[in-house]
Amino acid sequence: MKTCVVVAHNGTTRDFVADLLKSMEIDAVLLASLGNLRSTLEKTPVCGILLELTTAITASATDKRDTQEHLELYPSAKFRLAGDQVLILGGTLEQFVARCGQFAPRKIRKEARDNRFLAVYLSADETFQDAEKTVTANMSDSGCFVCSAREWQVGGRVWLKFLGNEIAICGTVCSTRSWGNNKFLPGIGIEVDESIPAIG
Repeated sequence: MKTCVVVAHNGTTRDFVADLLKSMEIDAVLLASLGNLRSTLEKTPVCGILLELTTAITASATDKRDTQEHLELYPSAKFRLAGDQVLILGGTLEQFVARCGQFAPRKIRKEARDNRFLAVYLSADETFQDAEKTVTANMSDSGCFVCSAREWQVGGRVWLKFLGNEIAICGTVCSTRSWGNNKFLPGIGIEVDESIPAIG
Protein backbone atom coordinates (compact mmCIF):
# COMPACT_ATOMS: atom_id res chain seq x y z
CA MET A 1 0.00 0.00 0.00
CA LYS A 2 1.35 3.44 -0.93
CA THR A 3 1.64 6.21 1.65
CA CYS A 4 0.50 9.84 1.57
CA VAL A 5 1.22 12.60 4.11
CA VAL A 6 -1.82 14.46 5.50
CA VAL A 7 -1.08 17.79 7.20
CA ALA A 8 -3.87 19.41 9.24
CA HIS A 9 -4.05 21.15 12.62
CA ASN A 10 -7.28 19.43 13.57
CA GLY A 11 -6.92 15.80 14.65
CA THR A 12 -10.49 14.91 13.64
CA THR A 13 -9.83 16.25 10.15
CA ARG A 14 -6.63 14.23 9.87
CA ASP A 15 -8.36 11.02 10.96
CA PHE A 16 -11.30 11.56 8.61
CA VAL A 17 -9.05 12.09 5.59
CA ALA A 18 -6.89 9.12 6.59
CA ASP A 19 -9.95 6.85 6.69
CA LEU A 20 -11.03 8.04 3.23
CA LEU A 21 -7.55 7.44 1.81
CA LYS A 22 -7.42 3.98 3.37
CA SER A 23 -10.69 3.09 1.64
CA MET A 24 -8.89 4.04 -1.60
CA GLU A 25 -5.89 1.83 -0.71
CA ILE A 26 -3.60 4.70 0.35
CA ASP A 27 -2.02 4.65 3.80
CA ALA A 28 -1.49 7.97 5.61
CA VAL A 29 1.13 9.60 7.81
CA LEU A 30 -0.62 12.29 9.87
CA LEU A 31 1.05 15.60 10.80
CA ALA A 32 -0.32 18.54 12.78
CA SER A 33 1.95 21.14 11.12
CA LEU A 34 4.29 21.79 8.21
CA GLY A 35 7.19 22.00 10.66
CA ASN A 36 7.42 18.19 10.84
CA LEU A 37 7.16 17.58 7.10
CA ARG A 38 10.85 17.51 6.24
CA SER A 39 11.83 15.00 8.94
CA THR A 40 8.92 12.78 7.90
CA LEU A 41 9.94 12.82 4.24
CA GLU A 42 13.54 12.00 5.17
CA LYS A 43 12.40 8.78 6.90
CA THR A 44 9.30 7.66 4.98
CA PRO A 45 8.91 6.96 1.25
CA VAL A 46 5.66 8.68 0.26
CA CYS A 47 3.74 9.21 -2.96
CA GLY A 48 1.91 12.47 -2.18
CA ILE A 49 1.14 15.29 0.26
CA LEU A 50 -2.31 16.60 1.24
CA LEU A 51 -2.24 19.95 3.02
CA GLU A 52 -5.32 21.35 4.74
CA LEU A 53 -5.99 24.90 3.53
CA THR A 54 -6.29 26.63 6.92
CA THR A 55 -3.13 24.88 8.12
CA ALA A 56 -1.29 26.13 5.02
CA ILE A 57 -2.52 29.70 5.50
CA THR A 58 -1.63 29.88 9.20
CA ALA A 59 1.81 28.24 8.87
CA SER A 60 4.80 30.42 9.72
CA ALA A 61 6.67 32.12 6.89
CA THR A 62 9.70 29.95 7.70
CA ASP A 63 7.71 26.70 7.47
CA LYS A 64 6.13 27.81 4.19
CA ARG A 65 9.50 28.66 2.69
CA ASP A 66 11.26 25.55 3.98
CA THR A 67 8.58 23.15 2.69
CA GLN A 68 7.77 24.71 -0.69
CA GLU A 69 10.39 22.63 -2.50
CA HIS A 70 9.10 19.44 -0.87
CA LEU A 71 5.55 20.18 -2.05
CA GLU A 72 6.91 20.49 -5.59
CA LEU A 73 8.73 17.16 -5.42
CA TYR A 74 5.55 15.10 -4.90
CA PRO A 75 1.96 15.07 -6.11
CA SER A 76 0.46 17.57 -3.67
CA ALA A 77 -2.85 19.32 -3.14
CA LYS A 78 -4.56 21.64 -0.70
CA PHE A 79 -7.93 20.64 0.69
CA ARG A 80 -10.69 21.70 3.03
CA LEU A 81 -13.33 19.66 4.78
CA ALA A 82 -16.98 20.54 4.04
CA GLY A 83 -19.21 18.28 6.09
CA ASP A 84 -18.27 14.76 5.04
CA GLN A 85 -16.58 15.83 1.81
CA VAL A 86 -12.89 16.46 1.18
CA LEU A 87 -12.76 19.32 -1.34
CA ILE A 88 -9.50 19.46 -3.29
CA LEU A 89 -8.49 22.80 -4.78
CA GLY A 90 -8.31 22.40 -8.56
CA GLY A 91 -9.55 18.81 -8.68
CA THR A 92 -11.02 15.89 -6.78
CA LEU A 93 -9.69 13.49 -4.17
CA GLU A 94 -10.00 10.67 -6.71
CA GLN A 95 -7.79 12.59 -9.16
CA PHE A 96 -5.21 13.23 -6.47
CA VAL A 97 -5.14 9.54 -5.50
CA ALA A 98 -4.75 8.59 -9.17
CA ARG A 99 -1.70 10.88 -9.41
CA CYS A 100 -0.26 9.31 -6.27
CA GLY A 101 -0.79 5.86 -7.75
CA GLN A 102 1.43 6.75 -10.72
CA PHE A 103 4.22 8.17 -8.54
CA ALA A 104 7.03 5.98 -7.23
CA PRO A 105 7.21 6.50 -3.43
CA ARG A 106 10.46 8.10 -2.30
CA LYS A 107 12.21 9.86 0.55
CA ILE A 108 14.03 13.18 0.28
CA ARG A 109 17.76 13.67 0.71
CA LYS A 110 19.02 14.37 4.22
CA GLU A 111 21.88 16.69 3.34
CA ALA A 112 21.19 20.38 2.84
CA ARG A 113 21.98 22.17 -0.40
CA ASP A 114 24.25 25.22 -0.39
CA ASN A 115 23.41 28.26 -2.49
CA ARG A 116 26.03 28.19 -5.25
CA PHE A 117 25.91 30.03 -8.55
CA LEU A 118 28.13 28.21 -11.05
CA ALA A 119 28.08 28.43 -14.84
CA VAL A 120 26.95 25.13 -16.38
CA TYR A 121 25.91 23.62 -19.70
CA LEU A 122 22.59 21.75 -19.41
CA SER A 123 21.70 19.20 -22.08
CA ALA A 124 19.00 16.64 -22.82
CA ASP A 125 21.64 14.28 -24.24
CA GLU A 126 25.32 13.48 -23.91
CA THR A 127 26.31 15.31 -27.12
CA PHE A 128 25.67 18.82 -25.69
CA GLN A 129 24.91 20.02 -29.25
CA ASP A 130 21.81 21.90 -28.07
CA ALA A 131 23.00 22.63 -24.55
CA GLU A 132 21.54 25.53 -22.60
CA LYS A 133 24.06 27.93 -21.03
CA THR A 134 22.81 28.55 -17.50
CA VAL A 135 23.74 28.56 -13.79
CA THR A 136 23.13 26.47 -10.69
CA ALA A 137 21.12 27.98 -7.82
CA ASN A 138 22.11 25.44 -5.17
CA MET A 139 24.17 22.26 -4.86
CA SER A 140 24.88 19.25 -2.68
CA ASP A 141 26.95 16.11 -3.19
CA SER A 142 23.93 14.29 -4.63
CA GLY A 143 22.24 16.95 -6.72
CA CYS A 144 21.56 20.54 -7.64
CA PHE A 145 18.96 23.00 -8.87
CA VAL A 146 19.72 24.43 -12.30
CA CYS A 147 17.96 27.48 -13.71
CA SER A 148 16.26 26.79 -17.05
CA ALA A 149 13.51 28.31 -19.17
CA ARG A 150 13.07 25.10 -21.19
CA GLU A 151 10.40 22.47 -20.63
CA TRP A 152 11.57 19.38 -18.74
CA GLN A 153 9.78 16.31 -17.43
CA VAL A 154 10.20 14.73 -13.99
CA GLY A 155 12.01 11.44 -14.48
CA GLY A 156 13.80 12.65 -17.61
CA ARG A 157 17.56 12.24 -18.01
CA VAL A 158 19.85 15.27 -18.26
CA TRP A 159 23.58 15.95 -18.62
CA LEU A 160 25.61 18.70 -16.95
CA LYS A 161 29.02 20.11 -17.77
CA PHE A 162 30.48 22.82 -15.55
CA LEU A 163 32.35 25.68 -17.23
CA GLY A 164 36.06 24.87 -17.42
CA ASN A 165 35.44 21.21 -16.59
CA GLU A 166 35.17 18.66 -19.39
CA ILE A 167 33.63 15.98 -17.19
CA ALA A 168 29.95 15.37 -18.03
CA ILE A 169 27.65 14.43 -15.15
CA CYS A 170 24.40 12.58 -15.75
CA GLY A 171 21.32 12.76 -13.57
CA THR A 172 17.54 12.51 -13.31
CA VAL A 173 15.07 15.40 -13.13
CA CYS A 174 13.31 15.14 -9.76
CA SER A 175 11.41 18.47 -9.79
CA THR A 176 10.51 21.23 -12.25
CA ARG A 177 9.53 24.89 -12.02
CA SER A 178 8.09 26.42 -15.18
CA TRP A 179 9.15 29.79 -16.53
CA GLY A 180 6.58 32.50 -15.80
CA ASN A 181 6.00 31.91 -12.08
CA ASN A 182 7.32 35.12 -10.53
CA LYS A 183 7.52 33.54 -7.06
CA PHE A 184 10.29 31.08 -7.97
CA LEU A 185 13.29 30.71 -10.23
CA PRO A 186 12.43 28.54 -13.24
CA GLY A 187 14.45 25.38 -13.58
CA ILE A 188 14.91 21.79 -12.52
CA GLY A 189 16.05 19.87 -9.48
CA ILE A 190 18.49 17.15 -10.50
CA GLU A 191 19.57 14.03 -8.63
CA VAL A 192 22.95 13.03 -10.05
CA ASP A 193 24.11 9.46 -10.64
CA GLU A 194 27.47 10.09 -8.97
CA SER A 195 28.63 12.67 -6.45
CA ILE A 196 29.29 16.12 -7.89
CA PRO A 197 33.04 16.79 -7.76
CA ALA A 198 34.42 19.85 -5.94
CA ILE A 199 34.02 22.69 -8.43
CA GLY A 200 34.63 26.40 -8.06
